Amino acid sequence: MDYNKAFDSGLILSGRGNFTYSTNEVLVNGEPDYTYEYLSRIGYPVNQAWGLIAERLFIDQADIDNSPEQFNGFSSSANSYMPGDIKYTDINNDGLVNELDRVPIGKPTVPEIVYGFGISASYEGYDFSIFMQGVARTSFFINPNDISPFVNERNALNVIADNHWSINNPDPNAFWPRLSTYSIANNEQQSTWWQRDGDFLRLKNIEIGYTFPDRESGLFSGLNTRVYFTGLNLLTFSKFDLWDTEMGGNGLGYPPQKVYNIGLQVNF
Repeated sequence: MDYNKAFDSGLILSGRGNFTYSTNEVLVNGEPDYTYEYLSRIGYPVNQAWGLIAERLFIDQADIDNSPEQFNGFSSSANSYMPGDIKYTDINNDGLVNELDRVPIGKPTVPEIVYGFGISASYEGYDFSIFMQGVARTSFFINPNDISPFVNERNALNVIADNHWSINNPDPNAFWPRLSTYSIANNEQQSTWWQRDGDFLRLKNIEIGYTFPDRESGLFSGLNTRVYFTGLNLLTFSKFDLWDTEMGGNGLGYPPQKVYNIGLQVNF
């Protein structure tokens, strides 16, 4: 959608916007007759995620002993779980948390809504434009294996250093479970613990300029000269604030850059 208007005062105004909504539903799927209906992909979008429901972190050993066993308790130290690890919900109440307890969680991993809008204006040599872009109805997962501190001699992100479970800080809702020098399979399960809202609105581009009039004397006399400022990716509005939302779960990847430009255009 576009709008353009020229006013008698000399003001020229333009506006534009786009909006796309795309969804889908699995109608037929080559799958077994599941004992539990929530395991079926039928009726859900192709990009719907399934995962465990995370309740909190285990408080102590007594809490573990009085909770359903998770994944048969694992066998090796790297696959065991301890106080400070994630506690999951036994959805089917069979006394064991495993693959049969994975349910549809969050919104599709591919945005169902993509949109953008902007305005441009010019008046007596001044010009201004701004453009916003965004996505909605999408979720993503933080990949704990990518940001686990100490694993492969990796440093800790500030959010992990400041908000992790420990004996001195046994917070059952801390951002990060107990620290370890090895990966803990129990804590790397796809679950609501790591799922985040992927919606965002970004100030993608802004530009402000001034074109000197032809009658200008001095340095710019007889020249078509314009000075301007542009900015890219200056602001992002999102519920997620650990890193750029558009990066999804790749928190240690290379983020979109904020770019500031000051320029001079001269046409001889």
